[in-house]
Amino acid sequence: MMASVHSHRRRPGKPLRFAVVAVAFAAGTAGCSIDLSDFRPGGGEEEEASPSPTPVDAGPVLDSALEQLGSGAATVSQGQVAASEDSPVNQVSLTVTDAGAVSGTLQQGENEAEVMEADGKLFVNAPEEYWLDQEIVNPDTDKYAGNWVRVTGDQLGFDPASVLTPEQLSAALGELAPDGGEAVPEKLDGDNVYRIDLKGGDENRVWVSEEEPHRLLRLEVEELAPEGGDSGPRTRLDFSEPEEEKVREAYDTLTSAAEDSLDSSRDARIEVNWDGELDLDCEVGGKCTVNGTVTDASGDSGADGSVAVRMDATVNNDELGEKTCKDTASLDAGGNADVSCTIDYDLSPSANPQEYSVSGDALLSTRGITGDAQDKLVNTIEDSRDATLEKSDSSGDSDKG
Repeated sequence: MMASVHSHRRRPGKPLRFAVVAVAFAAGTAGCSIDLSDFRPGGGEEEEASPSPTPVDAGPVLDSALEQLGSGAATVSQGQVAASEDSPVNQVSLTVTDAGAVSGTLQQGENEAEVMEADGKLFVNAPEEYWLDQEIVNPDTDKYAGNWVRVTGDQLGFDPASVLTPEQLSAALGELAPDGGEAVPEKLDGDNVYRIDLKGGDENRVWVSEEEPHRLLRLEVEELAPEGGDSGPRTRLDFSEPEEEKVREAYDTLTSAAEDSLDSSRDARIEVNWDGELDLDCEVGGKCTVNGTVTDASGDSGADGSVAVRMDATVNNDELGEKTCKDTASLDAGGNADVSCTIDYDLSPSANPQEYSVSGDALLSTRGITGDAQDKLVNTIEDSRDATLEKSDSSGDSDKG
């Protein structure tokens, strides 16, 4: 029997690569660095009268603020983040817990994306316009809009859990602590605060509450790298400690998404495609097998980890009808993975066998998380929630005492 299989590698009728390149170029020309001048206390507003207190040593004040930050159950971060000095600026509003659970939004231009992260797995749910601005091309890119899509920190612009988790942020700022220096009294939103200039850049500074225990209220950092890291995003963020109800809401959002929505999630971390042609083998009796090899088409992207890839195959004959099958495999970054599935027309033996012409097709897609991994993530989120809320309760009792 003659058989052929054709793969779909691009979204029909939409030249994605051209569209993405065109939008990426436009975004690149519009990219801008964060202007920190209007963000500083009094920036862009009428200057307030200078507070009367005199400067104090920066060390004890900053140490107190970072200790308070690092021991917290969660933070709410609101402000601006840019991947680098020349990258577009994103507006963010994120609740980040001590377990690295993240729930919130990221605004990129006119497009708002939901962001969630748990157990080191980072997902974005955004409209089509958002994805057209990204340099991501996969066979299932047309399914990204309205679905959770697993991404890397580099693709989002930064990894919230790696730099905004209370303990990690405290450690990162600790590495920027000045040798000596002063905590300078200022006004911030009408309140008395201390400004402390940090190491690492002329525009690196934090504002902490004047009253004890000192608390981090605002930061401007040219490159907020994780502890021990070499690079990080350019940030200007306001911080607050969320009420317990806010933490519960964040975990409820994560749990709901993990339970109900991640089964249709996609994965953009690696560019995947078919390696060579697909193969359709049919046997006497009507059993047909579709075979294919999936490859990491990203080139030298520096990606790591693995992506769940899925083949949905269709075999068709005008007389016998259409049958489908599917297979999934794990594709390691930089590697290949084989997928194979079989359909069976279950033709009865005959003294005069008939020859059928069978055609086949197969679609390649990705999944952000599957099966047991999804169940494990739900359990991890629930365990993290219990631990975070217990810590929040303990912290609240301590503050009251």
